[in-house]
Amino acid sequence: MSLALLFAVMANKRISGARVYRTLFVWPYAVAPATAAVLWLFMFQPEVGILARWLRAIGINWDYRLNGGQALFLVIVASIWKQISYNFIFFLAGLQSIPQSLIEAAAVDGAKPRTIFWRVTFPLLSPTTFFLIVMNLVYAFFDTFGVIDALTRGGPGKATETLAYRVYVDGMLNLNIGSSAAQSVILLTVVVIITVFQFRFIERRVYYG
Repeated sequence: MSLALLFAVMANKRISGARVYRTLFVWPYAVAPATAAVLWLFMFQPEVGILARWLRAIGINWDYRLNGGQALFLVIVASIWKQISYNFIFFLAGLQSIPQSLIEAAAVDGAKPRTIFWRVTFPLLSPTTFFLIVMNLVYAFFDTFGVIDALTRGGPGKATETLAYRVYVDGMLNLNIGSSAAQSVILLTVVVIITVFQFRFIERRVYYG
């Protein structure tokens, strides 16, 4: 979300080619999670991946198939790249809906650009930010399944196995329906509790204007 907000602020400026930048940022959202995972797999594949070779050239023994930390890092990077466009779209729409007169009034009062952003712009983006927090939580729990399945299949040593992927492994692969059903209930309960917590406590800080 932080990166998406940064890119949205940059794309919202009056610069040449701004529409092109906006289009390029939106494109990754049209890519399926499994496809996004395969794209990153090609770049980080230990033997032929371009980025994998670069990591080894600087002294990092890169092999996500054996190193759980590296595998988790790869899953996180691929998931962020896939989701960042979704956040970018909403942040950009939120920025464009802020009345320019408020920004100009703050500038006339002598506020610096950084102060204007944190004291004027960001508070007005709080509804968008709160919405994206909830949606990214759901994404992290459920929609990363495709990335994990295509990249690591939960390995190595279950280092990248989320609860949602565990439900799939137990129910569809191991045919342990009872365990899979119980874990599904636990997953649903956890998501509901966290979502209720967000609406109960975080929403209090949301300014709807």
